[in-house]
Amino acid sequence: MLVNSKNKYINIMEQMVADEVNRQITLLPQKLAKYIKRADVETYALNRLPPLYASSKEGWKFQTKKAEEDYQKQIVAGVRHAFAAVQRDLLRNSTPLFVEETQKASSSDLEEDSSKKYSWHHDRYYRLGAARR
Repeated sequence: MLVNSKNKYINIMEQMVADEVNRQITLLPQKLAKYIKRADVETYALNRLPPLYASSKEGWKFQTKKAEEDYQKQIVAGVRHAFAAVQRDLLRNSTPLFVEETQKASSSDLEEDSSKKYSWHHDRYYRLGAARR
């Protein structure tokens, strides 16, 4: 159970969706999985599922059971749809909300990118699932 010391309540759906994202990402080809931003997938799915908040251990147990019994199929489908939506727009630029994530990502990107030279050809670009020219 993830509990943030600042909050006195948690949304059970967040952990349920995160677990499902972890399960489904292992089913993707590794080359594609490395480009998927988990936060994008999780937020897309969470925005399409009802929240289930708890403020006690008893409430957490109750809401977890409710999520497993009543919403498991919707969680699986929501995450599947989220992967499809995120894959359609892999090149979309987004800035994380949390500064420490941005700093980690940008420092590792700089190390990785310093040895590469990129050449962008619009005629070679195509969206996943679309036919090549």
